[in-house]
Amino acid sequence: MKQKKNKGYKKSHKIYALTVIVLGLAIILLALFLLFYVQRIEVEGNEYTDSQEIVDLVEEDPLSMNSLYLLYKYRFTDYDMPGSLDSMKVSLAAPWSVRVTVDEKKILAYVQNGEQNVYFDEEGLVVKMDSEVLEGVPCVEGLDVSGAELYKTLGNGDEALFRSILDVTCQVREFELSPDRIVCSGEDIQLWFGEICVLLGDDITADKIAQISPILAKLEGRRGTLHLEHFEEKGDAVSFSPDVLPE
Repeated sequence: MKQKKNKGYKKSHKIYALTVIVLGLAIILLALFLLFYVQRIEVEGNEYTDSQEIVDLVEEDPLSMNSLYLLYKYRFTDYDMPGSLDSMKVSLAAPWSVRVTVDEKKILAYVQNGEQNVYFDEEGLVVKMDSEVLEGVPCVEGLDVSGAELYKTLGNGDEALFRSILDVTCQVREFELSPDRIVCSGEDIQLWFGEICVLLGDDITADKIAQISPILAKLEGRRGTLHLEHFEEKGDAVSFSPDVLPE
């Protein structure tokens, strides 16, 4: 009888211990759920990508309510992000507050298409489409973007011309130039700096672009056309036609 009593006691003790463990785990999980329940998502690092678009994408995941899950997801797994971004990083401002830090693709230029401006990067990818004019971004004229779609590469009937546009916008940024306009005239490219037009022709080279800044410094306050379309190497003659501008 005594042995049976001891066995019953041990059995009830095990059940009690198991119950305590289960309840303890449940309390811990509930505490983690409540403590790390996402109440706020803040976005930083974006200049032209809409913050709400990023927040909506994060919240699409049904498990996004937990900040620890978001930390794991954006550090150790593959994830989707807007086409205008190169990267997204998630950190915790507080257990219940998530900070999303993004790195955007660099905008090279934009083309006006009706009431919208089509912004693209160095790969020709459309990263922004709206009526807003971003300060410091050159406008390209003469390029057909009627079929442009957000987060898709621009298509153009004249691939050589489009490649020249990409080349000149990349070179302009590299040499820290800020043209007001980039104009496609047939196969030729023009850069406009106020009332000075720089003719580059259809062959865009770094040597041509490198001549612009020092020459513009000497032409400050003047009006006319700078001819670089036939320039090939340092030492070649460069002419300036005062008070003459392409139509």
